[in-house]
Amino acid sequence: MGNYFGFEHIGSMAVIVLGILAVMSLFSWSFIIYKWFQLRTIDKKNKVFLNKFIDSEDKSSLFSYAKANGSLAANIYMLKKESYSSAATFLELVAKDMEGKFSWLASVGSTSPFIGLFGTVWGIINAFSSIGIAENVSIATVAPGISEALITTAAGIFVAVPAVIGYNILYSRFSSIVRELEGFLEAISHETI
Repeated sequence: MGNYFGFEHIGSMAVIVLGILAVMSLFSWSFIIYKWFQLRTIDKKNKVFLNKFIDSEDKSSLFSYAKANGSLAANIYMLKKESYSSAATFLELVAKDMEGKFSWLASVGSTSPFIGLFGTVWGIINAFSSIGIAENVSIATVAPGISEALITTAAGIFVAVPAVIGYNILYSRFSSIVRELEGFLEAISHETI
C-alpha cells in the first residue's frame, strides 16, 4: 500500500513540509475545538441570564442573581449599576480576549496551501532532476517526484479547508455573541435599573 501512494519516495524537503503542515493542522484543530466549547459555554450562560432579565418583574432583585450566574451578560449588568463606561470598557476587553488567536486560524487557512505548493514545486524539481540523471523519460523516472508533489499539495489543501471553515463558523458565532451583548448594554443604558 505504501508503494501505491509512493510514500517511500518522499524526500527530506517534503518531510519537512509535511511536518510543518501537521503542526499547523494540530494547532488549527485544537483551536477550533477549544473555541467551539468556549463560545458555546459563553452563549449558554448569557442566554440564561438574559432570559431571567427579560422575565423578571423586579429588576432590583437581579443583582444577586447576576453574581451567582457569572456570565458576561451578568457582569455587564452589574457593572452598569455602577457605571456605564466601565461596562462598555469591560465588553470591549472581553471581545478582544474572545477574539484572540482568530488571526492565527485565518493565517493557517491562507498560508498552508502555499506551503503545500512549495512542496509541489520541490517535487517537480526532483522529477526533472531524475530525468536529467537517468537521461531518459519514463513514468518510473518521474513518478517519485510527481508523487511527492501531489502528496504535499493534497496536505496543504487538507490543512487549509478545515481552518477556513472553522474560522468562518467560529467568527460568525463570536460576532453574534458580541452583537447580543452590545444590544443588551444599549438596552440597559436607557433604563433605570
